[in-house]
Amino acid sequence: MPLLPHRPDRYLRTAKLALDSGRPVLRAVAWEPGGERVLTVRLGADGSPAEESAGDVLPAVVAFDGAGRPTASFDEHRAEDAGWSVCIERRGYVSSVVATLPSGRTVTVWEAHATASAPAVHVANGGAWVAFHHNLREDRVEADLAKWIALRFVDDDGRVFAPAAPMTDRDRDREGEEQSFEFPSLAVGADGAVAIFGRGSHQFWRQDASANGFDSRAPLGDGVWGCRGRRVSVIQLGDGTLLTARREKQGIDITPMPAPTGGAPRLAPADVVPGSHAPSVEIPSASLDPALRDGRRTLFGDVHQHSAHSDGIGAADEPYLRARYVYGDDFCALTDHESFLGKRIGPGEWQYLEGVAERHNDPGEFATLLAFEWTGRMHPGPGHKVVYLPKTGLPVLSRDVLKDGKSLVDEVKRHGGFAVPHHVGWTGADEGAHDVVGQPVWEICSCHGCYESFAHELGQRGDLREQMVDAVLRRGHRFGFIASSDGHGLLWHHGVARKRDPFRTGLAAVQSTARTREAILEALRARRCYATSGAKILLDFRANDAPMGSDLRASGAVRFTAEVTGTASVRDLELVGPDAVLARATGEGPRATLTFEAPSAPAYAYARVRQEDGEMAWSSPIFFEKSGA
Repeated sequence: MPLLPHRPDRYLRTAKLALDSGRPVLRAVAWEPGGERVLTVRLGADGSPAEESAGDVLPAVVAFDGAGRPTASFDEHRAEDAGWSVCIERRGYVSSVVATLPSGRTVTVWEAHATASAPAVHVANGGAWVAFHHNLREDRVEADLAKWIALRFVDDDGRVFAPAAPMTDRDRDREGEEQSFEFPSLAVGADGAVAIFGRGSHQFWRQDASANGFDSRAPLGDGVWGCRGRRVSVIQLGDGTLLTARREKQGIDITPMPAPTGGAPRLAPADVVPGSHAPSVEIPSASLDPALRDGRRTLFGDVHQHSAHSDGIGAADEPYLRARYVYGDDFCALTDHESFLGKRIGPGEWQYLEGVAERHNDPGEFATLLAFEWTGRMHPGPGHKVVYLPKTGLPVLSRDVLKDGKSLVDEVKRHGGFAVPHHVGWTGADEGAHDVVGQPVWEICSCHGCYESFAHELGQRGDLREQMVDAVLRRGHRFGFIASSDGHGLLWHHGVARKRDPFRTGLAAVQSTARTREAILEALRARRCYATSGAKILLDFRANDAPMGSDLRASGAVRFTAEVTGTASVRDLELVGPDAVLARATGEGPRATLTFEAPSAPAYAYARVRQEDGEMAWSSPIFFEKSGA
């Protein structure tokens, strides 16, 4: 099992095998200080690296073409082989897998209300094998979270078939750390048997299909949590041996394997258009929105989640599609780790991720934010922070260069962005780096639990009492509240999340002038925002008619008002101060209002909502200074 290792001065990605005059060659993108380049490695018969050469250093290499040349275009939704091509086409949340034959004829291989991604194609006797992953459940014919690889055969006449035998080991409800099977690669043996290589949430797998049906999946890695590549590259050598390459935590693993045997799979006509239906979308009633009185609107989004570009699952497009068409959210951000568990996002991959966000940005209808997660060491280190940038073309700021939180926050401010700490009771709050401009809001609820206070009723990962939000606020720090999922695509987030769907364990709400990136960032900077546990609860909170997030001076009594329209019956609406609940109102169905005259201003106060179904919301605090202070 030869290894081309990462080095402190070189990260490798995008492993691609090819044959050059019958000799195997590996190409990879190498990130080095100062830029990226294409690395070409000639291999021995056993896959051992024998001779290495590197191209010119470039500012960024998004990918490389089949000849190993750097290219600025990269499409995870198209594949080609020997005159055949397969692509993913989308209309809203409808995905179509379309094959183009050498004759130019196009054939729909699969179409449903779901996300299909990452096609692969391999020419075989009488046609071509096509593989892709999708999230459509076979039992209920409806979209879900887990992705699984589908295998189809398109013959030279354009007819579409599927293996007659059912795929073994497929479990879309599997819990635990190892879930899903995605990003396929294909190899075909001399007798027509097929090998499928794919990525799970924690390791790569191989599964063969033959005349005897599907074999059980076999793991290729150690199954340890880490940031890996997305695909296995595979070629067939002259003696029939398969040579595979995949990016693992330690480097690029190059492994010879036997070809699949057992004859071509028996086929049956494929169900090309299963009877799927559009997902129902949750949209709060605009007429009940309290932000309208100020000429604003309340918008909801999940601005912290991960894909297979770091330690999550799924293609980079999928979070945006899920947010817009499944959840009916107004905005979204993909925030993959910049450097974590053996992987660093270099400028080329960041350029690609920026391009995906731009492609889904639809001002006025749906907004995408540009973001990544800076991943510092746990407390007493700086913990983790999500960085939000105002525009494309700005660099990823790595913990490998900016090693402390204050350096990061200062540099983010210089670029016009801001950082957001999260799961602070688990990895730490990094108080020394806090800055009301550079960190205007904190994420207080996610799939890891709620960090409003220690031993919270919604549960929490970690027990750093003095790092919890209430303790930090009492020490005089000022910041607004948001929530997001921190979802990685796993059901129950491998047993940590309180919900099966981790992407609904936290939402950021903003009172914004428009559904655009710029307006949403402005609302976050102004702390005119709030957090929910995943439900689209409408909440407004004011002091002396000033909105949530305000800094006020007060010399006498303060009049607080709050109102909520919930998604279920409201249990209570509370006014929370530094040391106690200052006032409480009970709900009447899904509504509640609260008015309270405080004889003097507390250091801060915020509104907190509990629904009978357990969902919660928290307004950003309003902060006070005594007159003359």
